[in-house]
Amino acid sequence: MSTPFQVSRDHAVALHRNGHIDRAISAYVELLKQQPDSADLLGLLGVAKEQGGAPEEAERLLRLSLRDRTTVPLAYRNLNNLLGLLIEAGRQGDAKAAAETYLPGAWPSGRVPDAVEQGTIASLVSALKDIGLADRALAIGLPHLSTMGEDVEFALSIAELLHAAGRNDEAFAVLDRDFGPGEELPNLHAVRAALAHERNDRAACGQSSQRFVASMPILLAEAASSQQFVLAVFNRSPEFIADFRQPYDHHYSGNFPSQLAQVFADRFRFMSILADSPTAADALRGMPRPALALNNVVNAEQLMVENTLQRVSALEDSLGIKVINHPKLAVQATRQKNSERFANIPGIIFPKVYRYQSDREQRPALIEDIENRCGYPAIIRTVFQQMGAGTWRIDDRQALHEALEKLDGLQFYAITYAQTRHADGRFRALRAAFVNKQPLVVRADYSDHWNVRARRTPGQQAFYRENPRLLEIANRIVLDPERELGRNIYGKLRTIAEVMPLEIFGMDFDLTEDGNLLIFEINATMNLLSTSPAGLEYPPESEQKLLHYMERFFCGRRQ
Repeated sequence: MSTPFQVSRDHAVALHRNGHIDRAISAYVELLKQQPDSADLLGLLGVAKEQGGAPEEAERLLRLSLRDRTTVPLAYRNLNNLLGLLIEAGRQGDAKAAAETYLPGAWPSGRVPDAVEQGTIASLVSALKDIGLADRALAIGLPHLSTMGEDVEFALSIAELLHAAGRNDEAFAVLDRDFGPGEELPNLHAVRAALAHERNDRAACGQSSQRFVASMPILLAEAASSQQFVLAVFNRSPEFIADFRQPYDHHYSGNFPSQLAQVFADRFRFMSILADSPTAADALRGMPRPALALNNVVNAEQLMVENTLQRVSALEDSLGIKVINHPKLAVQATRQKNSERFANIPGIIFPKVYRYQSDREQRPALIEDIENRCGYPAIIRTVFQQMGAGTWRIDDRQALHEALEKLDGLQFYAITYAQTRHADGRFRALRAAFVNKQPLVVRADYSDHWNVRARRTPGQQAFYRENPRLLEIANRIVLDPERELGRNIYGKLRTIAEVMPLEIFGMDFDLTEDGNLLIFEINATMNLLSTSPAGLEYPPESEQKLLHYMERFFCGRRQ
């Protein structure tokens, strides 16, 4: 039989649940006069105070409620609410300290949590995982797997925690079931794919990756009042999801459109569309209509595989809007075509590029042909990889033979090597960004190695720690290229802008000792904004100017 106190408590909770926050607060305060140390009432009043706009008082009350942790389910509830308050306020460090201070003991043996308690457990596990207490999260969540394992979100949390603990087989087993309606959750397929990759099960990884692509062909950013319009980005689908990341990272690859989706989040509402997803066209029918699109399926070699160009072009054209870097433009920018494009332009050097298929039976003839065309040293690189991956400098026949062994059965490029070492013995690489024919130097770097890398690499960071003067010189180039490189530098860059078919792209290059512009790489897949760590930043003036060029271009081409 219910007591008057219990009836009053239930009434206060009902007021709270129905959104009558002020009346609920008054009711809780009156009840606390009867039981001033009630962990239950202190916790409920704390939540109500937070909802009523008094987070400091809410935190104080929730901490008071956790002085009594003898009733574990109640302590779980109060701790979960305290962690939620702190995390939402961006106080992850305080949340972690609170969890370590107030975490109660184990759940009562033999007690099956009800539906509300299951929600609390799942939320607490997620919060502990987010603040870096994975071992505590796993210890709390794993005992409830038998009763809560059909909850796909909870199962995913436990699987990720098991994986982080190196218990991959157990993680796989947690997700090796049919979750019914939960099977529609894209992240379920992404995590299954990552676990399959860990198990070296390529077929299962590919299948789960495809299911992710089909279940989430579009990722629409949150709307904000400051956004001018919806800007669609056509991205490539991940063929094999190999690690645990958020859906954003499965949609956007590591190049400038992904950077723009973050930098311009307050100016444009970004919509990522997986251009080769079989469900993308249907999914678009329920989405806001973009005013402009940016094609990020721009690897010319990949566009020429099977019917990729036709499929991607058809989807992008179906929107009936302007598409920047349209696939039909991007496909014209292979290394071979670029080599031919710049072959006879005075003052610009683009090394000769030859395409081959590595065939063990034809290897002697292949080696002889490469030697005759390129000589030594030469550059050997794979056809599809970017950012310097799959690239070797070949100095003799033995090195060439070894490289061809690695590439057996694959297509590759042989590229004539242009001497780029400067008089001081260093190598240099500059990067220019081009927006609607407008060029801008955005990076400059030096190195002791011919393949100059960006400042985010540990080797390059160590180089600059040992050579701070070269870092200063590199930044001076970015700040004032005409003074440091010569007045005609932008004239040559504008020539390149006119010749290239793309609208936004990047180019890595250098100036030779006799003043020629030597192109290393030119495409629309580069990072155009800085990814450098603190202390090694490029001058921000150049990046701000680049962003201004891009925003002006986007706004001018919207429909």
